[in-house]
Amino acid sequence: MGSWKLERLTTHSSPMNAPYFGTNYHAIFHLKYTPSTFGKFEELPKLDWHETIMMNDHQTHQNWVFDTNMYEHNPCSATLIVWARRYLEAYRYVAGTAPYVQKGKVELKTTAGAKVTMAQLGGPIAGDAAQAEMVRSYLRRNGGQLIIEIHDIPGINIPTAGQHKERLLLFNIGVVGLPLRSKAEQYLNVQYGVPQGNWQREFSDNGWPRGGLKTTGTVNVPPPAGVSNVRAPMFTAGECW
Repeated sequence: MGSWKLERLTTHSSPMNAPYFGTNYHAIFHLKYTPSTFGKFEELPKLDWHETIMMNDHQTHQNWVFDTNMYEHNPCSATLIVWARRYLEAYRYVAGTAPYVQKGKVELKTTAGAKVTMAQLGGPIAGDAAQAEMVRSYLRRNGGQLIIEIHDIPGINIPTAGQHKERLLLFNIGVVGLPLRSKAEQYLNVQYGVPQGNWQREFSDNGWPRGGLKTTGTVNVPPPAGVSNVRAPMFTAGECW
């Protein structure tokens, strides 16, 4: 049976001021597949996109915390669906067609790091399920690299009258069963009536400098249903865990 290795996990970020106040956060997973001589294809393990969200709502004097693997929580979100579509997006990369996903991208490379050609892949072929299987078949025969980029845009809505919100978001990301991980932290403090230039925004993709949020003067409440409710996966042809 073949095996996957997460060789590198690189990240970069930039400020975002619209449509939310937040950050463009990019995480690039450099994955290598090594086939076995007689074994079947080993499916890529699940993404572990773990987030801890801490929110202080100073208008209502409440705070809440939510902690989960967002890929288990909502794998078909616009941010994370690229992982479920990895083989389909890899096929589109080889074919030279535009990604279907709104954010992020996937590249399919040979073991030496060159772009796989359509001739090497064995295509072209029609149909999402067939295209995904063609990518699996290539990796099963030859091995290769999948480079999956996830583009997240964590942010807060621009505050309206009376609103004052403070949020700390901790990322702990990796691939289930593979050791390499990355931690990042975003702190936001926005208030209506205060110029945007005076709002606070801090982002670190090198650990958790703050690690926690002071909740003095607030009461803990459950997170909103729009945050905590699980979204069941609705995968289409060619998509998978």
